[in-house]
Amino acid sequence: MKLDFQEYLASLEGPTAEPQVLAFFDLDRTLIAGYSVKALAFEQIRSREMSLRHLVIHSRRFLEYCLGRAGYDDLLRATVGQLAGRTEAELVDLGQRAYRRKLQGAIYQEARALIAAHQRRGHQVVMVTSATRYQADPIAQDLGITQLCCTTLEISRGRVTGRFDPCFGASKVSAARSLAEKHGLRSGDEKLNAYFYTDSCDDLPLLEAVARPVAANAKPSLAAVAAQRGWPQLEFQASGDLAA
Repeated sequence: MKLDFQEYLASLEGPTAEPQVLAFFDLDRTLIAGYSVKALAFEQIRSREMSLRHLVIHSRRFLEYCLGRAGYDDLLRATVGQLAGRTEAELVDLGQRAYRRKLQGAIYQEARALIAAHQRRGHQVVMVTSATRYQADPIAQDLGITQLCCTTLEISRGRVTGRFDPCFGASKVSAARSLAEKHGLRSGDEKLNAYFYTDSCDDLPLLEAVARPVAANAKPSLAAVAAQRGWPQLEFQASGDLAA
């Protein structure tokens, strides 16, 4: 069911703190308009850090993913593959540049308001994303999010190997449950006492694992599932120049 954003925001307010409640947020198309990997690629192209070969591969994978012809793991593999050999310091710098040029301006104002509302209630706000920390960290810091579950890149002798541990699909559920248990919140097989905001059916495993699933800027496939199951649906106004 589609909800008025201001009414939903007001429903989060309450007189008592709820530190036992988690609020999970996806990144791409949920906290920001568009995809953070696109901003990372733009910055590499701008600074001539991406070869023509890798540009073609990345562009093809991104288009296939947007058209539903390839999975996010294919896009992630193409992205991480062309970062192989880079140092961690270089990736941190790349992420900061992408944030300053593109990602900062792509953050939804509604996302800022939602996070602030959850924080006022004492909820533990967590970004859970298939992006790497080099994309996600600057945005998390901007939004005051101190807990992050993301795809991790293997580093050997100070350089990226091209291998990675994805935070995607069922892996997001494992990461969310591990974090809940770390904070002494009951988990096991029961539903997490948590909200989860996302746009994609790729995240159905975690949506089904929380007590309060919310479809935010839902793609048609997720909008259909949300309508069928009676999940709240929110729409944010496009922000920045990454909208896709």
